[in-house]
Amino acid sequence: MHRYFVRLITFIAACLVGGACAAQPGARAATGPSAGAGAWSPALVDTLVRLGREDQDGRAALAQAAAAGDTATLKQSLRADSARSLWLRRVVREHGWPTRASMPDTAAHVAWLILQHSPFYEWQGEMLPTLEELAARGELPPPDLALFTDRVLVHRGQPQRYGTQFNVTGGRLVPAPIADLPRLDARRAAVGLPPVADYVRMLGEMYGLPVVWPPAP
Repeated sequence: MHRYFVRLITFIAACLVGGACAAQPGARAATGPSAGAGAWSPALVDTLVRLGREDQDGRAALAQAAAAGDTATLKQSLRADSARSLWLRRVVREHGWPTRASMPDTAAHVAWLILQHSPFYEWQGEMLPTLEELAARGELPPPDLALFTDRVLVHRGQPQRYGTQFNVTGGRLVPAPIADLPRLDARRAAVGLPPVADYVRMLGEMYGLPVVWPPAP
């Protein structure tokens, strides 16, 4: 049961804090390579946007569900994340990863969101080089890459770099291990993330749970 709590609570923070969901509907990037995204039909883009709305529905309540031991809600969310991940993985293999250069920013961002919340950790790791390349070309916002990088590192059992990933433990939000904690804020600033004190305060207000900070030595 605890495994569900840990797995699902680490899906939550990235989509709702740090500006990760701030893409504006209808906006388009002016330049940049398509990385195969031009093959996405309007119908596929419409489906992607719909799945993005489904992804966000009720996600803010997951922290409370984890703290309350509501395994029914958590399992339902995990099944939904799995279904969206399977769809996106299939379409990406056929048509390439969508980019902001070839479709509305909102749609391209949804693909990142579904990947971020995927329970298929091996697929996330496989996609990290692609997202790094997109970020280097200006196709992926640096905060999104930072959030995703932390997610992959945590799932690999390695310390995160940017302090974005928290678990629910004993009814509190507890950060996953962080590398080089003294220079955390400098790394966050370099990728456009707010100071960790602001981030921690935002987490507590958003989820209504106490946040452990600083981490235990």
